[in-house]
Amino acid sequence: MQFLDFLHSLQNIEKTRNFNVFKEYTLEGLAKLFQSQSSKHKIHKPIRISVVGTNGKGSTSHYLASLLSILGYKTGLYTSPHLLSPLERFQVFQNGKPQIPKEEDVEAFFRNSVLPDKKEFESLSYFEFLTIFSYLFFSFQKTEFEIWEAGLGGRLDATKLVQADFLVLTKIGMDHSEILGDSKEKICLEKLGILTDVCRGLVAMDPNDEGLKSLIQNFPKNKIPVRILPLDPKPTYLETNFLFAKTALADFVPEKKEQIESISWRNAVRPRGRMEVIGQSPEIVFDPAHNPDAIATTTREFAKSHTSFSLVLGSLPDKDREGILAELVDLPILSLFIWEGEGFGTFPELPEVLGAKTTKVQTEGELLPLFQGSSPVLVLGSFRLYGIVAKLIQNTTNM
Repeated sequence: MQFLDFLHSLQNIEKTRNFNVFKEYTLEGLAKLFQSQSSKHKIHKPIRISVVGTNGKGSTSHYLASLLSILGYKTGLYTSPHLLSPLERFQVFQNGKPQIPKEEDVEAFFRNSVLPDKKEFESLSYFEFLTIFSYLFFSFQKTEFEIWEAGLGGRLDATKLVQADFLVLTKIGMDHSEILGDSKEKICLEKLGILTDVCRGLVAMDPNDEGLKSLIQNFPKNKIPVRILPLDPKPTYLETNFLFAKTALADFVPEKKEQIESISWRNAVRPRGRMEVIGQSPEIVFDPAHNPDAIATTTREFAKSHTSFSLVLGSLPDKDREGILAELVDLPILSLFIWEGEGFGTFPELPEVLGAKTTKVQTEGELLPLFQGSSPVLVLGSFRLYGIVAKLIQNTTNM
Protein backbone atom coordinates (compact mmCIF):
# COMPACT_ATOMS: atom_id res chain seq x y z
CA MET A 1 0.00 0.00 0.00
CA GLN A 2 1.23 3.50 -0.83
CA PHE A 3 1.34 6.52 1.47
CA LEU A 4 -1.42 8.56 -0.21
CA ASP A 5 -3.70 5.52 -0.57
CA PHE A 6 -3.36 4.80 3.14
CA LEU A 7 -3.83 8.45 4.08
CA HIS A 8 -7.01 8.80 2.04
CA SER A 9 -8.45 5.64 3.59
CA LEU A 10 -8.56 7.33 7.00
CA GLN A 11 -11.42 9.37 8.47
CA ASN A 12 -10.92 12.97 7.38
CA ILE A 13 -12.80 15.34 9.67
CA GLU A 14 -11.46 18.34 7.73
CA LYS A 15 -13.45 17.07 4.75
CA THR A 16 -16.59 15.78 6.47
CA ARG A 17 -16.73 18.71 8.97
CA ASN A 18 -18.26 16.23 11.45
CA PHE A 19 -16.84 17.81 14.58
CA ASN A 20 -19.23 15.88 16.85
CA VAL A 21 -16.45 13.32 17.28
CA PHE A 22 -14.66 15.77 19.57
CA LYS A 23 -17.38 15.48 22.22
CA GLU A 24 -15.88 12.21 23.45
CA TYR A 25 -12.36 12.72 22.12
CA THR A 26 -9.20 12.15 24.15
CA LEU A 27 -5.52 12.03 23.22
CA GLU A 28 -4.92 8.91 25.31
CA GLY A 29 -4.73 6.35 22.48
CA LEU A 30 -2.62 8.57 20.24
CA ALA A 31 -0.30 9.39 23.15
CA LYS A 32 0.45 5.68 23.63
CA LEU A 33 1.27 5.34 19.94
CA PHE A 34 3.56 8.39 20.11
CA GLN A 35 5.33 6.80 23.06
CA SER A 36 5.79 3.38 21.46
CA GLN A 37 6.92 4.83 18.11
CA SER A 38 9.31 7.24 19.84
CA SER A 39 10.98 4.31 21.60
CA LYS A 40 11.08 2.16 18.49
CA HIS A 41 12.57 4.84 16.23
CA LYS A 42 14.80 6.43 18.90
CA ILE A 43 13.39 9.90 18.20
CA HIS A 44 16.01 12.62 18.48
CA LYS A 45 15.15 15.80 20.38
CA PRO A 46 15.20 19.04 18.38
CA ILE A 47 13.82 22.29 19.75
CA ARG A 48 10.09 22.37 19.04
CA ILE A 49 7.80 25.41 18.85
CA SER A 50 4.00 25.11 18.88
CA VAL A 51 1.89 27.81 17.23
CA VAL A 52 -1.76 28.26 18.20
CA GLY A 53 -4.34 30.98 17.56
CA THR A 54 -7.37 31.81 15.46
CA ASN A 55 -5.81 33.96 12.75
CA GLY A 56 -2.22 34.29 11.58
CA LYS A 57 -0.88 30.98 12.89
CA GLY A 58 -0.11 29.57 9.43
CA SER A 59 1.92 32.55 8.20
CA THR A 60 3.59 33.00 11.61
CA SER A 61 4.61 29.31 11.58
CA HIS A 62 6.00 29.70 8.07
CA TYR A 63 8.03 32.78 9.00
CA LEU A 64 9.44 31.09 12.11
CA ALA A 65 10.67 28.20 9.94
CA SER A 66 12.03 30.58 7.32
CA LEU A 67 13.91 32.66 9.89
CA LEU A 68 15.45 29.62 11.56
CA SER A 69 16.62 28.20 8.25
CA ILE A 70 18.17 31.57 7.28
CA LEU A 71 20.11 31.29 10.55
CA GLY A 72 21.43 27.94 9.31
CA TYR A 73 19.16 25.53 11.19
CA LYS A 74 17.53 22.60 9.42
CA THR A 75 13.87 23.20 10.32
CA GLY A 76 10.76 21.07 9.98
CA LEU A 77 7.43 22.83 9.44
CA TYR A 78 4.11 21.08 10.08
CA THR A 79 1.03 22.99 8.94
CA SER A 80 -2.54 22.39 7.82
CA PRO A 81 -4.57 22.33 5.70
CA HIS A 82 -2.73 22.06 2.38
CA LEU A 83 -3.31 23.89 -0.90
CA LEU A 84 -2.72 21.14 -3.48
CA SER A 85 -0.91 18.17 -1.91
CA PRO A 86 -0.80 16.65 1.61
CA LEU A 87 3.00 16.57 1.26
CA GLU A 88 2.97 20.36 1.77
CA ARG A 89 2.07 19.76 5.42
CA PHE A 90 5.51 18.50 6.47
CA GLN A 91 8.15 20.57 4.75
CA VAL A 92 11.82 20.90 5.66
CA PHE A 93 13.40 24.36 5.39
CA GLN A 94 17.09 24.66 4.52
CA ASN A 95 19.08 27.76 3.57
CA GLY A 96 15.98 29.91 3.92
CA LYS A 97 13.90 27.89 1.46
CA PRO A 98 11.04 25.42 1.99
CA GLN A 99 11.34 21.98 0.44
CA ILE A 100 8.22 19.89 -0.07
CA PRO A 101 9.41 16.29 0.35
CA LYS A 102 9.71 14.22 -2.79
CA GLU A 103 6.97 11.64 -3.18
CA GLU A 104 9.50 8.82 -3.61
CA ASP A 105 11.22 9.78 -0.33
CA VAL A 106 7.89 9.83 1.51
CA GLU A 107 6.92 6.47 0.01
CA ALA A 108 10.24 4.91 1.04
CA PHE A 109 9.90 6.22 4.61
CA PHE A 110 6.26 5.08 4.79
CA ARG A 111 7.20 1.61 3.52
CA ASN A 112 10.08 1.17 5.96
CA SER A 113 8.76 2.93 9.07
CA VAL A 114 4.96 2.75 9.00
CA LEU A 115 3.85 -0.31 7.02
CA PRO A 116 5.47 -2.78 9.46
CA ASP A 117 3.11 -1.38 12.15
CA LYS A 118 0.22 -0.63 9.78
CA LYS A 119 -2.48 -1.99 12.10
CA GLU A 120 -1.48 0.43 14.85
CA PHE A 121 -2.07 3.39 12.52
CA GLU A 122 -5.33 2.24 10.90
CA SER A 123 -7.58 3.58 13.66
CA LEU A 124 -6.17 7.11 13.41
CA SER A 125 -7.85 10.05 11.72
CA TYR A 126 -6.30 11.77 8.71
CA PHE A 127 -4.91 14.58 10.89
CA GLU A 128 -3.69 12.29 13.67
CA PHE A 129 -1.81 10.12 11.19
CA LEU A 130 -0.20 13.09 9.43
CA THR A 131 0.88 14.46 12.81
CA ILE A 132 2.65 11.31 14.00
CA PHE A 133 4.00 10.57 10.52
CA SER A 134 5.54 14.07 10.36
CA TYR A 135 6.95 13.63 13.86
CA LEU A 136 8.74 10.46 12.72
CA PHE A 137 9.72 11.91 9.34
CA PHE A 138 11.31 15.02 10.86
CA SER A 139 13.33 12.81 13.20
CA PHE A 140 14.51 10.77 10.22
CA GLN A 141 15.51 14.05 8.54
CA LYS A 142 17.44 15.06 11.70
CA THR A 143 15.85 18.50 11.96
CA GLU A 144 17.35 20.89 14.50
CA PHE A 145 14.14 22.90 15.03
CA GLU A 146 10.51 22.02 14.37
CA ILE A 147 7.51 24.35 14.06
CA TRP A 148 4.14 22.76 14.78
CA GLU A 149 0.99 24.65 13.78
CA ALA A 150 -1.98 23.34 15.74
CA GLY A 151 -4.96 22.17 13.72
CA LEU A 152 -7.95 22.97 15.94
CA GLY A 153 -7.76 24.41 19.43
CA GLY A 154 -4.82 23.10 21.41
CA ARG A 155 -5.89 21.21 24.54
CA LEU A 156 -7.00 18.19 22.49
CA ASP A 157 -4.98 18.83 19.34
CA ALA A 158 -2.75 16.00 18.13
CA THR A 159 0.22 18.37 17.88
CA LYS A 160 0.17 18.72 21.68
CA LEU A 161 1.89 15.33 21.83
CA VAL A 162 5.13 16.64 20.31
CA GLN A 163 5.56 18.44 23.68
CA ALA A 164 6.91 21.74 22.42
CA ASP A 165 9.66 23.65 24.19
CA PHE A 166 8.06 27.00 23.37
CA LEU A 167 4.56 28.26 22.56
CA VAL A 168 3.49 31.08 20.25
CA LEU A 169 -0.07 32.44 20.49
CA THR A 170 -1.38 34.54 17.60
CA LYS A 171 -4.67 36.47 17.36
CA ILE A 172 -7.71 35.10 19.16
CA GLY A 173 -11.07 35.43 17.40
CA MET A 174 -14.42 33.71 17.05
CA ASP A 175 -14.10 30.52 14.98
CA HIS A 176 -15.10 26.88 15.61
CA SER A 177 -17.14 28.21 18.54
CA GLU A 178 -19.35 25.09 18.61
CA ILE A 179 -16.24 23.10 19.63
CA LEU A 180 -13.90 25.58 21.32
CA GLY A 181 -16.41 27.77 23.14
CA ASP A 182 -18.75 30.70 22.59
CA SER A 183 -16.42 33.44 23.85
CA LYS A 184 -12.87 34.57 23.17
CA GLU A 185 -11.96 33.66 26.75
CA LYS A 186 -13.09 30.04 26.31
CA ILE A 187 -11.38 29.79 22.93
CA CYS A 188 -8.16 31.22 24.38
CA LEU A 189 -8.20 28.65 27.19
CA GLU A 190 -8.58 25.84 24.66
CA LYS A 191 -5.63 27.18 22.65
CA LEU A 192 -3.42 27.56 25.74
CA GLY A 193 -4.33 24.01 26.75
CA ILE A 194 -1.61 22.79 24.38
CA LEU A 195 0.99 23.73 27.03
CA THR A 196 2.81 20.82 28.65
CA ASP A 197 5.24 20.66 31.56
CA VAL A 198 8.26 20.78 29.23
CA CYS A 199 7.34 24.20 27.79
CA ARG A 200 9.95 26.85 28.65
CA GLY A 201 8.36 30.04 27.34
CA LEU A 202 5.23 31.63 25.89
CA VAL A 203 5.02 34.61 23.54
CA ALA A 204 1.60 35.99 22.57
CA MET A 205 0.25 38.72 20.32
CA ASP A 206 -1.34 41.46 22.39
CA PRO A 207 -5.08 40.62 22.31
CA ASN A 208 -6.01 44.27 23.04
CA ASP A 209 -8.27 42.98 25.79
CA GLU A 210 -7.26 43.24 29.45
CA GLY A 211 -9.25 40.14 30.42
CA LEU A 212 -7.57 38.00 27.77
CA LYS A 213 -4.18 39.47 28.59
CA SER A 214 -4.57 38.53 32.26
CA LEU A 215 -5.77 35.05 31.30
CA ILE A 216 -2.68 34.47 29.12
CA GLN A 217 -0.24 35.81 31.72
CA ASN A 218 -1.65 33.66 34.52
CA PHE A 219 -2.36 30.44 32.61
CA PRO A 220 1.02 28.62 32.88
CA LYS A 221 1.14 26.67 36.14
CA ASN A 222 4.92 26.19 36.14
CA LYS A 223 5.73 29.94 36.07
CA ILE A 224 7.44 29.99 32.68
CA PRO A 225 8.31 33.37 31.13
CA VAL A 226 5.25 34.90 29.44
CA ARG A 227 5.68 37.83 27.08
CA ILE A 228 2.80 39.66 25.41
CA LEU A 229 3.94 41.64 22.38
CA PRO A 230 2.12 44.82 21.34
CA LEU A 231 1.30 44.72 17.65
CA ASP A 232 3.00 47.20 15.36
CA PRO A 233 0.58 47.18 12.40
CA LYS A 234 2.31 47.24 9.02
CA PRO A 235 0.84 47.85 5.54
CA THR A 236 0.15 44.11 5.19
CA TYR A 237 -0.85 41.49 7.72
CA LEU A 238 1.98 39.29 6.42
CA GLU A 239 4.58 41.87 7.36
CA THR A 240 2.96 42.27 10.79
CA ASN A 241 3.11 38.50 11.35
CA PHE A 242 6.72 38.36 10.15
CA LEU A 243 7.78 40.99 12.70
CA PHE A 244 5.87 39.14 15.42
CA ALA A 245 7.66 35.90 14.48
CA LYS A 246 11.03 37.69 14.57
CA THR A 247 10.44 39.10 18.04
CA ALA A 248 9.16 35.79 19.40
CA LEU A 249 12.14 33.90 17.98
CA ALA A 250 14.61 36.38 19.48
CA ASP A 251 13.09 35.50 22.87
CA PHE A 252 13.47 31.77 22.29
CA VAL A 253 16.99 31.89 20.79
CA PRO A 254 18.52 34.95 22.53
CA GLU A 255 22.07 34.06 21.44
CA LYS A 256 20.97 34.73 17.83
CA LYS A 257 19.08 37.95 18.59
CA GLU A 258 21.32 40.28 16.56
CA GLN A 259 21.23 38.01 13.52
CA ILE A 260 17.45 37.62 13.78
CA GLU A 261 16.93 41.39 13.98
CA SER A 262 19.07 41.91 10.87
CA ILE A 263 16.80 39.73 8.69
CA SER A 264 14.34 41.80 6.65
CA TRP A 265 10.88 40.81 5.50
CA ARG A 266 12.15 40.78 1.92
CA ASN A 267 14.72 38.10 2.81
CA ALA A 268 12.10 35.67 4.11
CA VAL A 269 10.21 33.40 1.71
CA ARG A 270 6.58 34.50 1.40
CA PRO A 271 4.12 31.76 2.42
CA ARG A 272 2.17 30.30 -0.48
CA GLY A 273 -1.55 30.91 -0.51
CA ARG A 274 -1.43 34.12 1.55
CA MET A 275 -2.30 37.19 -0.51
CA GLU A 276 -0.69 35.25 -3.36
CA VAL A 277 -1.00 36.53 -6.92
CA ILE A 278 -1.96 33.32 -8.73
CA GLY A 279 -3.08 34.87 -12.02
CA GLN A 280 -2.24 37.77 -14.32
CA SER A 281 -4.45 39.65 -16.84
CA PRO A 282 -6.60 39.98 -14.84
CA GLU A 283 -4.75 40.02 -11.55
CA ILE A 284 -6.10 37.18 -9.38
CA VAL A 285 -5.14 37.12 -5.69
CA PHE A 286 -5.86 34.27 -3.27
CA ASP A 287 -6.05 34.36 0.52
CA PRO A 288 -7.54 31.70 2.84
CA ALA A 289 -9.29 34.18 5.18
CA HIS A 290 -12.38 32.31 6.40
CA ASN A 291 -13.83 34.06 9.46
CA PRO A 292 -15.16 37.61 9.89
CA ASP A 293 -11.99 39.03 11.50
CA ALA A 294 -9.70 37.62 8.81
CA ILE A 295 -12.08 38.62 6.00
CA ALA A 296 -12.15 42.19 7.33
CA THR A 297 -8.34 42.39 7.48
CA THR A 298 -7.77 40.92 4.02
CA THR A 299 -10.46 42.81 2.09
CA ARG A 300 -9.54 46.18 3.56
CA GLU A 301 -5.87 45.57 2.85
CA PHE A 302 -6.72 44.67 -0.76
CA ALA A 303 -9.02 47.68 -1.15
CA LYS A 304 -6.18 50.06 -0.22
CA SER A 305 -4.39 49.20 -3.46
CA HIS A 306 -7.43 48.53 -5.69
CA THR A 307 -10.11 51.12 -6.39
CA SER A 308 -12.51 48.34 -7.38
CA PHE A 309 -12.39 44.56 -7.73
CA SER A 310 -14.44 41.40 -8.13
CA LEU A 311 -14.69 38.88 -5.31
CA VAL A 312 -14.98 35.09 -5.32
CA LEU A 313 -16.11 33.86 -1.92
CA GLY A 314 -16.63 30.30 -0.73
CA SER A 315 -17.24 29.14 2.82
CA LEU A 316 -17.41 25.74 4.49
CA PRO A 317 -20.70 24.79 6.19
CA ASP A 318 -19.52 25.41 9.77
CA LYS A 319 -18.38 29.00 9.19
CA ASP A 320 -20.10 32.26 10.19
CA ARG A 321 -21.34 33.20 6.72
CA GLU A 322 -23.60 36.02 7.91
CA GLY A 323 -20.70 37.54 9.85
CA ILE A 324 -18.48 37.23 6.79
CA LEU A 325 -21.01 39.00 4.56
CA ALA A 326 -21.34 41.83 7.08
CA GLU A 327 -17.63 42.59 6.60
CA LEU A 328 -18.13 43.15 2.86
CA VAL A 329 -20.39 46.17 3.28
CA ASP A 330 -19.01 49.44 1.82
CA LEU A 331 -16.18 47.73 -0.07
CA PRO A 332 -15.64 48.66 -3.76
CA ILE A 333 -16.81 45.26 -5.04
CA LEU A 334 -17.89 45.25 -8.69
CA SER A 335 -19.25 41.71 -8.71
CA LEU A 336 -19.52 39.01 -6.07
CA PHE A 337 -19.38 35.34 -7.01
CA ILE A 338 -20.51 33.00 -4.22
CA TRP A 339 -19.00 29.54 -4.64
CA GLU A 340 -21.45 26.86 -3.44
CA GLY A 341 -19.84 23.78 -4.99
CA GLU A 342 -19.63 20.36 -3.36
CA GLY A 343 -18.61 20.52 0.30
CA PHE A 344 -19.21 24.27 0.62
CA GLY A 345 -21.94 26.01 2.60
CA THR A 346 -25.00 27.74 1.20
CA PHE A 347 -25.12 31.46 1.85
CA PRO A 348 -28.23 33.16 3.24
CA GLU A 349 -30.04 35.86 1.32
CA LEU A 350 -27.44 38.44 0.44
CA PRO A 351 -27.91 41.94 1.86
CA GLU A 352 -28.76 44.56 -0.74
CA VAL A 353 -26.36 46.99 0.91
CA LEU A 354 -23.45 45.16 -0.71
CA GLY A 355 -24.33 47.01 -3.88
CA ALA A 356 -22.55 44.44 -6.03
CA LYS A 357 -23.91 42.21 -8.74
CA THR A 358 -24.09 38.82 -7.03
CA THR A 359 -24.00 35.40 -8.66
CA LYS A 360 -24.10 32.02 -6.94
CA VAL A 361 -21.99 29.43 -8.77
CA GLN A 362 -21.30 25.71 -8.40
CA THR A 363 -19.05 24.87 -11.36
CA GLU A 364 -15.69 26.12 -12.60
CA GLY A 365 -17.20 27.07 -15.94
CA GLU A 366 -19.44 29.65 -14.29
CA LEU A 367 -16.32 31.51 -13.09
CA LEU A 368 -14.72 31.54 -16.53
CA PRO A 369 -16.11 34.95 -17.67
CA LEU A 370 -14.73 36.55 -14.50
CA PHE A 371 -11.22 35.22 -15.15
CA GLN A 372 -11.37 36.40 -18.75
CA GLY A 373 -12.37 39.93 -17.75
CA SER A 374 -10.26 42.96 -16.89
CA SER A 375 -11.03 43.78 -13.25
CA PRO A 376 -8.80 42.44 -10.43
CA VAL A 377 -10.18 39.38 -8.62
CA LEU A 378 -9.81 38.51 -4.93
CA VAL A 379 -10.52 34.88 -3.95
CA LEU A 380 -11.36 34.21 -0.28
CA GLY A 381 -13.01 31.87 2.16
CA SER A 382 -11.31 28.47 2.10
CA PHE A 383 -8.04 26.72 1.33
CA ARG A 384 -10.08 24.39 -0.89
CA LEU A 385 -10.71 27.19 -3.38
CA TYR A 386 -7.00 27.40 -4.20
CA GLY A 387 -6.92 24.19 -6.24
CA ILE A 388 -10.21 24.98 -7.97
CA VAL A 389 -9.08 28.44 -9.04
CA ALA A 390 -5.51 27.40 -9.92
CA LYS A 391 -6.83 24.67 -12.23
CA LEU A 392 -9.25 27.09 -13.88
CA ILE A 393 -6.51 29.68 -14.43
CA GLN A 394 -4.29 27.03 -16.01
CA ASN A 395 -7.09 25.91 -18.32
CA THR A 396 -7.85 29.52 -19.26
CA THR A 397 -4.17 30.16 -20.05
CA ASN A 398 -4.04 27.07 -22.28
CA MET A 399 -7.17 28.03 -24.24
